[in-house]
Amino acid sequence: MRYLLVGIVSAIGIMGLAQPLAAKVVKFEIVRKESPAFEGKTFGAVGTYDRIIARATIAVAPSDPHNTIIVDIDNAPRNEQGLVEAVTDVEILQPTVAANGNKTLFYEVLNRGNKLAYDILDDLGVANDLAKAADAGNGFLMNHGYTVVWSGWQGDIAPGGGRLTFSPPVVAQATGNARDEFVFDHTENPVTVKLSYAVADLDPTHAKLTVREREGDARATPDGLSFSFVDAERISITRPAGFDAGAIYEFVYVAKDPKVMGLGFAATRDIVSFLRHGATDHGA
Repeated sequence: MRYLLVGIVSAIGIMGLAQPLAAKVVKFEIVRKESPAFEGKTFGAVGTYDRIIARATIAVAPSDPHNTIIVDIDNAPRNEQGLVEAVTDVEILQPTVAANGNKTLFYEVLNRGNKLAYDILDDLGVANDLAKAADAGNGFLMNHGYTVVWSGWQGDIAPGGGRLTFSPPVVAQATGNARDEFVFDHTENPVTVKLSYAVADLDPTHAKLTVREREGDARATPDGLSFSFVDAERISITRPAGFDAGAIYEFVYVAKDPKVMGLGFAATRDIVSFLRHGATDHGA
């Protein structure tokens, strides 16, 4: 079925669609199908819904002008065809009887792997595992016949809690400076935090920790401020006196093995285009 596309980006808005030739979904694997979904609950003239849990593999050409903007894609590992692959979770809610739907694909951009559309539009609250009849909320999207789609796009999301994840490739042994900022909103001291990237150099003299009260303030290293490496992915920060719980702690360090995070945007582009235009995946 071909769909009109409606999307959510942060708040509700219209999301652009890539051209069909830009998409390359090489594998679309259905992991599980619940038919009917929501314990058989019906939605007006639309009837019941099906829930599809899937996993999609995309493959993109590093030299394609649509993809060259992606940081580190030129250094990423490639498959036998010279393409860079990534894998993402996908979830689809669609009318059991396709003809009863409104032929509109409603794509929501996840927030840290979490679904928010049902909180905004269906008065449900934030919920990821849409399995029970009560999980349909007020049924707004289903009563109107939308096909609803989510896919993971952030490569640093921990699995669990029904979150949808995205697995980009890693550029092994690549190193570079990284900067993480932390705002704790609590008074725990010392506090252990996870870094965005693994540390390439555990020598503390090759990293720097600063603190400032507000974004525009000068970075400071007051007495009482210190850090230590817990391991290659975590540090322990000792917080100085005189700064409230909203102070900004900035840690600059040498990182390694970056993930090609920008492929998350390509995955969103290609999956939506595939669902609208593709008759089958390119690996079939």
